[in-house]
Amino acid sequence: MITIYDIAKISGYSVSTVSRALNNQPRISKETRDKILEIVSKYDYIPNSKAVSLSIGKSFNLGIIVPYSSSNSYYDTIISGIMEEGFRDGYKVTFLPTNYDKEIELDYLKMFSSKEFDGLIILSASNCFKLIEEYKKYGPIICCEDVGDCNLPSVYINRFEVYEPILVELKKKNYKNFALTFSRTYDSSLASQKVFNIFQTNLKSFSTKLIYNNCKNFEDGYCAGKYFYSLKNNVDCIFANSDEVAAGIYKFFKDNNIKVPLIIGQDNQAISKLLDISTIDFHITTLGKKAVSMCISGEFRNEIIRSSFIKRGDL
Repeated sequence: MITIYDIAKISGYSVSTVSRALNNQPRISKETRDKILEIVSKYDYIPNSKAVSLSIGKSFNLGIIVPYSSSNSYYDTIISGIMEEGFRDGYKVTFLPTNYDKEIELDYLKMFSSKEFDGLIILSASNCFKLIEEYKKYGPIICCEDVGDCNLPSVYINRFEVYEPILVELKKKNYKNFALTFSRTYDSSLASQKVFNIFQTNLKSFSTKLIYNNCKNFEDGYCAGKYFYSLKNNVDCIFANSDEVAAGIYKFFKDNNIKVPLIIGQDNQAISKLLDISTIDFHITTLGKKAVSMCISGEFRNEIIRSSFIKRGDL
């Protein structure tokens, strides 16, 4: 049976160049690629992907640790950016759902240590970053969260600089009772804790009672709307953790013929445009693309993606 080494010998190119041609990688000429593929076709060569990976020390595969296996608009958007950038650079991506299970995430880290992937992108971590830091010796790990003082490269959204100016503006417009939804809980990550602290610092009456946790989709948003309506302090502005959740909140109030409070979503999805709901654009697709670029290049830096507020409706 012919091997990749035979193809390299026949063609006169190195094993790594043959591998690039087989994987449609950049950095080789069309003439070289065509010559190698002609030989591959002539000898009916079927690549053994594991053997190729071992021979060149690369799998051209990135592992993506993602918390949810079900649809979630925030992660769906990041994944879209990851897939686009990975495809452009000739890399496959393997999605590794954890449902925030620490042991499952640890299994994926062990797979990474055994060279299953060339790099690992962690969209949201279950284990502490200090533990994850121990695995960076096996290859590039990029975190899409603020890693604090841990020595890990990251690219993440600045969720904080945008909130305070919005709150100042809304208070000037006499909005008084604010509420928040979170995809997990308000204290589940550094990012969510910072968002909670901003609201608590800027709003004297804000408390955990004005938070609805574990809000992941339209149906959860509907339940959040019902919960906020049940509160006695008449919530007049709700910050939802996604446009999909915002749409669920909107639907509850509309279904029950109740005046809809000001709802502010996230992600600038089509549903917020349709319903004319204001939203915070965190440029999530850009986040996914940058994570892939950093992972492939092996860059070690911490980069922040800036956010913007898109006003709609009465705003």
